[in-house]
Amino acid sequence: MKKSLISMALLLASTGVFAGDQSDSNYPENPILRPLTLNDGTIAVSGAISWGEEKDKSRGELNLNAAYGLTDDLTIGFAGLDYRVLARNNNRTGLELAVGVGLRGFQESTSNGDAIGYGADLNGKYVFNQDIAMTFSLGHVIWDEEHLANKSENRFSVGVQSKVAKNWTAFTNYTYRDLKGFTQDKAHSVHSGLNYTLSKNIDVGMYASYDNFEAKENGYDLKNNFERSLGLYLTYRF
Repeated sequence: MKKSLISMALLLASTGVFAGDQSDSNYPENPILRPLTLNDGTIAVSGAISWGEEKDKSRGELNLNAAYGLTDDLTIGFAGLDYRVLARNNNRTGLELAVGVGLRGFQESTSNGDAIGYGADLNGKYVFNQDIAMTFSLGHVIWDEEHLANKSENRFSVGVQSKVAKNWTAFTNYTYRDLKGFTQDKAHSVHSGLNYTLSKNIDVGMYASYDNFEAKENGYDLKNNFERSLGLYLTYRF
């Protein structure tokens, strides 16, 4: 789940931000107005450095993320595909919806074998004005276990993006996981951060996360999970 949270931070910072010369004019610099998918021909590349702890162990980690806009409504990335089914007029106020399919998590276990999570979700964003927006997501994940019986879960997320000062945008997201076949029957995570729009092509930011998914109790190694973490990220648009 830790990798999913870090990917979420990179996505919040970089979704659609990488606009080439042809799409710069119609791609919002303001993160609150940015669409859920990348513009046609747009490339997004992000990197994050995080430090976290799980139980009594702590460590650092580097994560990378990239995506490409095949059309204005269809984006392909490391985690899978996202297709926008409802767009906001000229990326202004209103409701936007997208569906996604792909990789939703990875867990390692030296005793029980690895597990890969595949899923589908409906993602939404409602922009009230240029200073505040709400995000939400409903998803289902199937965990393909190497040796154990396959598991599944339903995920429900809600979040807020808010402008706090010139070029500064705060974001927070809460996720509830309804777990099926795990030792736990539910888990919660909170992810918050602050994004600074350095230029039309560059975002930098920081984030903090909390996740109460018990990796060891559910049969997985600790190295793919953080209970608490802090991180810095950089997004470059071209």
